[in-house]
Amino acid sequence: MKKFVTGSYCFVVLCLLITLVVVPILNKSSTVLSSQSKVPDNSLSYIVKEFNGNIAVFEKGNENPFKVTEVSIYNLPKRDQELLKEGIEVPNQDELNTLLEDLCS
Repeated sequence: MKKFVTGSYCFVVLCLLITLVVVPILNKSSTVLSSQSKVPDNSLSYIVKEFNGNIAVFEKGNENPFKVTEVSIYNLPKRDQELLKEGIEVPNQDELNTLLEDLCS
């Protein structure tokens, strides 16, 4: 009986240690990992410029467009054409949508 009580006591102490020490450490490290892997949409910046005569959107630093519109730059005012040949940097998705609406309407 004495061995059973001692064994039970050790088991309870071990469970408490795991609950109070190990679990918070694991939760903290998993929270750090999950927060590092989340990238908000607005963190990207974009370049809107001419690509094969049309308006295209590039992620900053990428040479290949991820979106090419069917809007020809030659239907736009000269100043817009010049800006698009140079490239217009847009800091986030919201401003990108606004610029594309302005240029494509």
